[in-house]
Amino acid sequence: MKAFVSHKTNGILLTFPNGNSLSTIWGAGSYSENYDRYSEDENIKNYDYQERLKWGSDTVEVMPICSDTVYQLLASKFSEECNGYVFGHMTFEKWLEMVNILNNHK
Repeated sequence: MKAFVSHKTNGILLTFPNGNSLSTIWGAGSYSENYDRYSEDENIKNYDYQERLKWGSDTVEVMPICSDTVYQLLASKFSEECNGYVFGHMTFEKWLEMVNILNNHK
């Protein structure tokens, strides 16, 4: 598994050296500020850089892939964003904190 994978038009999958992973998406159908901004069927690659900047988001939806122990830590730490195994409307600061937890815990 590669460390960085673009698994959707509007998302990435990070895989950490310790085996944990984090799916991060925004836009169409996600729990993010711009859930209705565009359709996943729409090819944003056809737009220039300035237009694509408008399609960004200040929050994202994430799904960690990790041990039950690490998941319980995340669910406790991010209880307001937690909805089962999906965490919605994560700010950049909270997303980065989750990245660090996943990187540092097995």
